Amino acid sequence: MMPTLLAPMALVALAALALPLLIHLARRTEQRRTDFAALRWLRAKPRPRQRPRFEEWPLLIVRLLLLAMLALWLARPVTPAAPDLRPRLYVVPGIAATPAARWRTEDSDAHWLAPGFPSLDGPAPPAIVPVASLVRQLDSELPPGVPVRVLVPEVIEGADAQVPRLSRAVDWRMVPGRMPAPRPATPTPLALTIRAAQGRGDTRYLAAVAAAWQAPGRAVDIAALTAPLPDRGKPLAWLGRGAMPAELVAWVRAGGTAIVPAEMTAPPGPVVTAARDGQGRAFLQLTPLGQGRLFRFTVPLSPARLPALLEPDFPDRLRSAIRPAPTPTRAYAHDIAPDTGAPPGFRPTPLREWRDVIALIVGALFLLERWLATARRRWPGP
Repeated sequence: MMPTLLAPMALVALAALALPLLIHLARRTEQRRTDFAALRWLRAKPRPRQRPRFEEWPLLIVRLLLLAMLALWLARPVTPAAPDLRPRLYVVPGIAATPAARWRTEDSDAHWLAPGFPSLDGPAPPAIVPVASLVRQLDSELPPGVPVRVLVPEVIEGADAQVPRLSRAVDWRMVPGRMPAPRPATPTPLALTIRAAQGRGDTRYLAAVAAAWQAPGRAVDIAALTAPLPDRGKPLAWLGRGAMPAELVAWVRAGGTAIVPAEMTAPPGPVVTAARDGQGRAFLQLTPLGQGRLFRFTVPLSPARLPALLEPDFPDRLRSAIRPAPTPTRAYAHDIAPDTGAPPGFRPTPLREWRDVIALIVGALFLLERWLATARRRWPGP
């Protein structure tokens, strides 16, 4: 296969080959001229014109080779390497050592199914690994035709919501084992900030929602519309009328979450249903706005128009719309067994670099050049 240079511009260093040539041309011979008294009366004959001569040819050749190899080392020559077609065995952390060893063969390349795919001979990664994502990654990185076997426990932790679809068939084996259980996340209370116009009677409904969300004993932040806006990490209920003020729109676009009543006009944008009441009727809509989110009630905040206001689960229903529950990551292994049919992705050709070999040649040439340059004996030029 034809070699390739990763840094071909480094071949400009070949211009340095002119230095040894100039040095050897300008170098004077070590032979000294001695005049005899008997020859002083003889007529001096004109010397014939001499052609440029290089002295010490072996030393010159070694120096030229040394500079050429240095330029080649800088250019980083590579050749396509033969793909590794050994069978692969990947073991999900949590599998016992005995079942994993039973499925391992002499010619297989065994790894943990973990980021970086560490060798199976090393310790098992203690953290939960994204099994589906790692299976997709190894499918995209391995050469076509490589047999792949994955040992998984019956229950997978860290699964995503989609079954992996690969470009090859995978031997998906369920063996005894248990993945580390994730630590239960402690949800932080939502602190709803309310900015309301003077005399609005529907403020008390959202104040009750804010009190249900917050930790016991904390006061609800309720102020007039002229009060400063809160931090963008806290949801804001803006109970006004008419068009949204520019200050509020900019606050939402910068990453804030706002809730406005039905009497307010929201900026144009895509609208999706965010929450429904017990009869399945939508009462809250979501409009993505810049980096933030804008929630808008579809009906006025009154029990006559929105009976869900008086239901005990209304605060929980509204909180689920604003901060959805995390997606479950636990699944049975047979339910997320990889499927086939995905097109093969781009797989870079493995390359074999020759810089280490060239470095050895450079070292040998340097030692030879030093020996020739310091030796007492010199080879005469032609």
